[in-house]
Amino acid sequence: MARKRPRDIQQLFGGQRLQRFTDFTEQYQRWQQQLQQCFDALQLSPLLAHCKVVSVRAHTLVLEASSAALANRIKLQQSRIITHFQSESTGHISRLEVQVRPQMRTPLAQSIEKPTQAVQKSSNNDDETVAKLRQQAELCEEPLRSQLLALAEKYEKN
Repeated sequence: MARKRPRDIQQLFGGQRLQRFTDFTEQYQRWQQQLQQCFDALQLSPLLAHCKVVSVRAHTLVLEASSAALANRIKLQQSRIITHFQSESTGHISRLEVQVRPQMRTPLAQSIEKPTQAVQKSSNNDDETVAKLRQQAELCEEPLRSQLLALAEKYEKN
């Protein structure tokens, strides 16, 4: 069976899929900033480390909390959170859904959490590409995170 030739890194960065992914990560960051502003206004800042926005879909803001107790506290502030997100023009939000997902800390996840400082040779275009891949990997969950990091390592060695 013939193997397909690997794509050039510039082809990958020029594609629509990567642009859609980049647009989503930017939107995700905006949602996280709005959540931070909301929690600051509601004096729930300590909960922010244990809560994140998963998505906004079908007029529903979906949050993820690390425990049921935190999810309950967030649900108690449901109407105020919805009002905040509506006033920040995220779209028409009429419901809040809180999912409980306990965080498991693995050695791999701990090593990935730290921003990568090894790639700072901005004189070469490949170095910029590697940095961009690592930056996007920090924003993703598994298995996409490990795939992006593997791709970055591959191009870092070249």
